[in-house]
Amino acid sequence: MAEKDPTCIGRVRHVLGATVTVALDPELAGVAPIYRGKLQAVGQIGSLVRIPQGIVDLVASVSLVSIAELTQPIAPAHGVQRDERWLQVQLLGEIDRATNRFHRGVGCYPGLDDPVHFATSAQLASVFPPAGLQHLRIGRLAAAEDVPVCLEASRLVVRHGAIVGSTGSGKTSAVSSILQNFVNGGWRAANIVVIDPHGEYARALEGNASVRSVLDAGENRLRVPYWALPAAEIVRIFAGATGGPTFLNRFSELVTEARRAFVRSADWLNIEESAITADTPVPFDIRPIWHQLDSENRETRTNKSDPTTAAACRTAPGDAQTLRPAQYQPYNPGGAAPHKAPTHGLYGTTPDLLRLGILNPQLQFFQEPVGDPHGTDPLVVAMQEWLGGDRPVSVLNFNGVPSAAADVAIGVILSLLFEVTLRCEAGGPGIGRPSPVLVVLEEAHRYLGEAAAAITRESANRIAREGRKYGIGLLLVTQRPTELPKTALAQCGTIIALRLSNAEDQGAIRAALPDTVAGLAAVLPSLRTGEAIISGEAVILPARTLLDKPDPMPQAEDPSLDPWRQEPIVPDVAPALAIWRGTYEGE
Repeated sequence: MAEKDPTCIGRVRHVLGATVTVALDPELAGVAPIYRGKLQAVGQIGSLVRIPQGIVDLVASVSLVSIAELTQPIAPAHGVQRDERWLQVQLLGEIDRATNRFHRGVGCYPGLDDPVHFATSAQLASVFPPAGLQHLRIGRLAAAEDVPVCLEASRLVVRHGAIVGSTGSGKTSAVSSILQNFVNGGWRAANIVVIDPHGEYARALEGNASVRSVLDAGENRLRVPYWALPAAEIVRIFAGATGGPTFLNRFSELVTEARRAFVRSADWLNIEESAITADTPVPFDIRPIWHQLDSENRETRTNKSDPTTAAACRTAPGDAQTLRPAQYQPYNPGGAAPHKAPTHGLYGTTPDLLRLGILNPQLQFFQEPVGDPHGTDPLVVAMQEWLGGDRPVSVLNFNGVPSAAADVAIGVILSLLFEVTLRCEAGGPGIGRPSPVLVVLEEAHRYLGEAAAAITRESANRIAREGRKYGIGLLLVTQRPTELPKTALAQCGTIIALRLSNAEDQGAIRAALPDTVAGLAAVLPSLRTGEAIISGEAVILPARTLLDKPDPMPQAEDPSLDPWRQEPIVPDVAPALAIWRGTYEGE
């Protein structure tokens, strides 16, 4: 009698398309046999088994474990099944024994009573490629922890990806680990831009990334020049609203004139003046425009129909550069001079709000760099800073600024990055097709949903739809995949799903997984911290994976309760309130 293969765990009982039901060997102790001193986690959801078929081994993923007496009959069976333990597995691909290479899909199906074996680490090594020139390590197989799981880097970058998981599941650590592995894996000339709304990534990437913050007062300040925005968005970030059609039309008119004046005087610009609009990203100074609008809003005249008489009513000229408004004599409500000018009060409080926004230190990053007609293009310098200079990773820290202003600034960055990649030819200088860009978008649901600023939503969705063709990819990071537009999630070629406790979010990920492994979504609420289901174009097989821990860790840990054990004191909230109001206390 031939000696029994110690890797055999059962026999095929039912075959229904890609779903195979396996009766476990009655002599098998439990569902985790020991082989060569190692525990083989056969009964774990997501573990892999093999079914020999001549010169190939079919590879399947475990999707169900049951005891027949305790469950309903397993499809397609209709009779009573007793005294047997069962596995249900999904066929995924096959290993050619001659070449030891794995291929997705199956060319033949198993027969009834065919033996089923657990896959050893050596056999799984032919399924999961090692880290190398084309592959980026991300973790290790949960069911066989000595087998590394690697992603095909090019597919992860240019075909978009999503990292989803509930708060505390390990999303930020997962992103940090991926970025560290890019740096340590030899991609030293990468173009990775991390949009960091909470200031979490600087510590994890210290020494390997360019880190710029909107609140940094030195050379590492993040600069997003307001003049690169459309006119309406400039008003929105400084005044909080567009101020109504009358104000916006007048503001746009003055901005257009200012942009054209700069083009006429600039040595480094060669643009047809008539092509300049209020939205063309050409430098201009917003202060004289504010001063003009504010003066029109305050103006009184001795003769209402004669604008030259306004000078007689002006008591102080004000100053545009120091943002001091012009002063006029109050109008006489009785009908005598001085009279209201036709524009008096027409703009409401918008000029005042615009002035306060320009003065707000939290918005100072919008006012740099300024344009010099006789210098160089400041937008080139700003974009090189966004891309991190010669560093492989650039972290743009927006922590500490109003969310509405940060959203618009992020929209400008995304828009300009896409517009530049659109115009860079393969084989030439620049970014995109010559050198792909990966944008890591933390809190992605904030920027792609209906509540996002229009420029941000449109730019992010445009990259999701068209970025692959031009070499710019998105890595969306969110705890609420249901709040992402369906088209955005559908464009993600790779999904890394950590623990999800919300049923709607689980449903969104289940719908995005291939039908053959949709059953893996059932384990999403029970995944450990740092454990994920990885599926899509960048991974050769959907896999339940223990993600590598980053070193150093990001600054994403929960606040400590140690201060609660100290002597009680009255909390000092004055500095925070001063920053919130846009003022600083003198030191």
